[in-house]
Amino acid sequence: MLCLTLALGTGTGSQGSNPSKYGDYSGFLRGWSGYFGLPNYIIYGNQSPVTLSPNRMRKTLRFPTFLLSLLLGSPACWASAEDDIVRPLLTQAVENQFHGRYQATLVMIHDNFTDGKDSLAGWAEFADDLGERKLCLAGARKSFEYKSLNFGKEQWITDDASHRVRRIANRQWKKGVFGTLLTYEDMLKLPADFFLEYSSCKSLRITDSTYQVSMLLKPIYQSFYSRLDVVLAKHPVLVKNMVFYGTHGERLKSMEVKGYKEMEGKWLATDLGLADSDSLSSLRMCFKNFSFTESPQARKERARSTLLAKYPLVLPNGTEGAAGEEIPDEGSNEVNN
Repeated sequence: MLCLTLALGTGTGSQGSNPSKYGDYSGFLRGWSGYFGLPNYIIYGNQSPVTLSPNRMRKTLRFPTFLLSLLLGSPACWASAEDDIVRPLLTQAVENQFHGRYQATLVMIHDNFTDGKDSLAGWAEFADDLGERKLCLAGARKSFEYKSLNFGKEQWITDDASHRVRRIANRQWKKGVFGTLLTYEDMLKLPADFFLEYSSCKSLRITDSTYQVSMLLKPIYQSFYSRLDVVLAKHPVLVKNMVFYGTHGERLKSMEVKGYKEMEGKWLATDLGLADSDSLSSLRMCFKNFSFTESPQARKERARSTLLAKYPLVLPNGTEGAAGEEIPDEGSNEVNN
């Protein structure tokens, strides 16, 4: 048998007209569980004992529980409130990133405890409107060329030994371009496009200058990372730091954005550093000497405006709006200074 005992407090309570019913409930509530077929709970107070059925017992305890939930709120309400704050912040961080067509020189320095330091230099090219990213790097020990097309649906790499071009299968996206620090999936998402796969918020902490967010990705991306801990700067909202966790909750690596370049009110990451969890390997990517090219639509609009400036449209005489005609402004006494 199961015995249930609850302490109800030590106050005097309200006596009322029926002390046996409204007596002082300071004391103990004892009885046997209704799951074992025993029908009644008995309250022993300063007055005569009061017998409650299991249904009435549940109703008696339900009201203080309801009051407590009103005062403290439920975890579901807390999660919803945090999500309402975090989702617009992550959207703003993505929007603050510069998206366009540009090229830059790139220096990539890989420092490994066992192999030492290796540096690669080359160039990077981005065409965000087409979903293309290209890297071409060479160094003393290795060289490679990477190309991503159609928003990451196709990824190609040129092998530095055989110089053969091979396609990266989807199942290989977890593999690292440099060890485990920079995977093929990271090449598509860094620095802020992981936020497009946001699913829910685990926690939020706000300081004077940062937002600290622990977030889950959509289920399809949890095979890469189960959780991301993100630090966002406030003014403007930009990525400062990210920590990546594996499928079993283990810490894999961290990323820090050390520099930004402003371009047309948006921001480009110019200096990124990655480090693994045991600090035995690190990777730094430095972008310099940016050059920007226009999208085809922007180039067409600029060419059209230039052509109109050189050869203004001349309408024949007698046509409404022709250059030779002056249209009087009736009732107007405008003075031009």
